[in-house]
Amino acid sequence: MSDQVSAGKAANQHSGGPPADNFLAYVRAFGPGIVVALSWVGTGDLIDNSVAGGNYGYALLWVLPLSLIFRFVFVNALGKYPLYNVQRDPSIVRGISRVHPAFGWLMLISFVIYTHILMAFTLSGVGVALEGLFGGLPTFWWAVVGALSVFAVTLKGAYRLIEQIFKVILAVMVLTFVVGIALVGIDWGELIKGFAFELPAQQGLFDSGLVASSLVLATLGSMANLFYPEFLREKGWTTPAYRKVQRYDLLFGTFVVLFLGVAIWAIGAEVLYGKQGVSTAGDIADALGVAVGPIGPYIFYLGLLGAAWTTVAGSLFALSKMVVESLHVVRPQRAERYPRTGARTADPIYRWMILWGLVAVLWSLPNAPGFVALVVVAHVLTSPFLLLIVIALIVMLNRKDIMGEYVNSWKENCGLALVAVFVALAAAQGIGKAVTEILGGA
Repeated sequence: MSDQVSAGKAANQHSGGPPADNFLAYVRAFGPGIVVALSWVGTGDLIDNSVAGGNYGYALLWVLPLSLIFRFVFVNALGKYPLYNVQRDPSIVRGISRVHPAFGWLMLISFVIYTHILMAFTLSGVGVALEGLFGGLPTFWWAVVGALSVFAVTLKGAYRLIEQIFKVILAVMVLTFVVGIALVGIDWGELIKGFAFELPAQQGLFDSGLVASSLVLATLGSMANLFYPEFLREKGWTTPAYRKVQRYDLLFGTFVVLFLGVAIWAIGAEVLYGKQGVSTAGDIADALGVAVGPIGPYIFYLGLLGAAWTTVAGSLFALSKMVVESLHVVRPQRAERYPRTGARTADPIYRWMILWGLVAVLWSLPNAPGFVALVVVAHVLTSPFLLLIVIALIVMLNRKDIMGEYVNSWKENCGLALVAVFVALAAAQGIGKAVTEILGGA
């Protein structure tokens, strides 16, 4: 316990205290919300949203804001734990393991597996984007180049460097998609109608139900939602004094996700709808080139690179840290051997996890699973893990020995219960239909 408290104090000292209570001070302090937003808006969102926009126009656009509401409720509850828990745990991993010791092992195994699966299709996206932008090398070797750049950034486990890089990438991505929207042109009337609840008939490789289900899970973020409290910890926001700025930070990150998601969807709807289905990233780039000229493919591939690279770097950083924390939960003697000092992780398992994740670049070799199919199905199949985490979170935030006087209110519990139901229904539908698609294509 003393190690946990000292680590939290060190992090708080590093953060310099909460910002002044004014708008500009909050904006300057924002960071974890930006990092987690770009970790969420990855290859899956780009391809999933393009698939939906290309096959159904704006008809499924309502899925984005709906699932973002649930995501905010869920992740804001996650953010509450490191700020208010009476055990002074700086990590959400330790909190969930207090529900039952088995969760420590479940998280350890899940995080290790999820790291490789996530890197498998996201590193493919980095390779596809770099090849599209520069050519000259096959996708696999460009993916290796991307993996090496992530290795250089994440190896030392320095959060501040990652936050600074992500802020620059966010600015570039926003500019890229604004230019793309301006060149393509948007039918604003159809876009507004897209927020009506409508589930159109099947038109593409995946029927509308599976696409909607995949979009829900991709937007909710699956286990990636756990990244946010880890970034709060790295930022040093681990006391109640940070609650207000934390909420604004997460709200800003949520709007970032919504803007990028709608922008990607709109470009896909305007360029691809009624012309052709989407089967590869190249389809989107080529169609955009036909629509707006030679700059079109560069707009798409630059957006893909920003989305894919930040997902790889942010996710690998967070997951590697959480694997170390999970290991220390189930093996307390290892935590004593490798104590955390400030923002640094002394345990060599962190570096081994970086390597384990980046080895997934081998999925970019020829004859690996199809890019679009891998992204959509992977999001659906990770949903059971998210459901377990939601249930554990509800239990954890209602235990007075963990949260003291800050246990959940009935409103917070209702919100999390809706998240659990929403995820359970989407998981049941998505997994069944994904299996059907796989067996049907065999």
